[in-house]
Amino acid sequence: MTPRYEFKIPCASALLPEIEAWVHLHPAHWRVSYPPRQVNNIYFDSFDLQSLNANLGSVEERQKLRLRWYGAALASVTAAQLELKCRQGAAGWKETAPFAGVLRLESLPWSALMATLRQGLDARAQHWLACYTQPILINSYQRAYYETPDGELRLTLDTRLRAYTQRFTAYPNLHQQVLQPDVMIVELKSPTHDAAVRWVTALLASFPARVERFSKYLHGVLAAPDFEGVFA
Repeated sequence: MTPRYEFKIPCASALLPEIEAWVHLHPAHWRVSYPPRQVNNIYFDSFDLQSLNANLGSVEERQKLRLRWYGAALASVTAAQLELKCRQGAAGWKETAPFAGVLRLESLPWSALMATLRQGLDARAQHWLACYTQPILINSYQRAYYETPDGELRLTLDTRLRAYTQRFTAYPNLHQQVLQPDVMIVELKSPTHDAAVRWVTALLASFPARVERFSKYLHGVLAAPDFEGVFA
């Protein structure tokens, strides 16, 4: 996919009415680009947490692997795709591969689920999974989608964040949530050309909160009670 800049703004959930008012009243004329829905992810990493360490170290070139599906059925993975998120400096993009199968997270151990997952992926995606073999975190959130009338800028509002650590578990954990701050995440995505960057800069100047680095994967893992630190 084409590289884009991505700006993340974590905010207290109590600011949701103010941020929704900013979206609806802003002269950018944000419009709904897709109906709101629940987003679900399984994040994978290497045994020594290479993706997590790269994020913590602000490595210029880094990757993150996740399986994404949509809908309220967190325990049933259908119509999913494996996504390799790539970052080069400030620009990011993702490579995707469909998963031709179903995963029943409440009834099977991770060993069986991973075997089924590999069987439902093409050779390119199987290679990604061979690099990041460990299921580390499952998370979900409600996402609202907006874009400018020309489609150049995209904005999403993520609320009701939930995360479940998967490290050291033989079966998927969908019951014991990680305790996280009550936050919502605003994401603003733009093309990398100069005109779009200037437009985004002007938009952010009037936003009720400030841009900060934020990774749902990173924060979910660091907040988990079984997290004992990163590998050197």
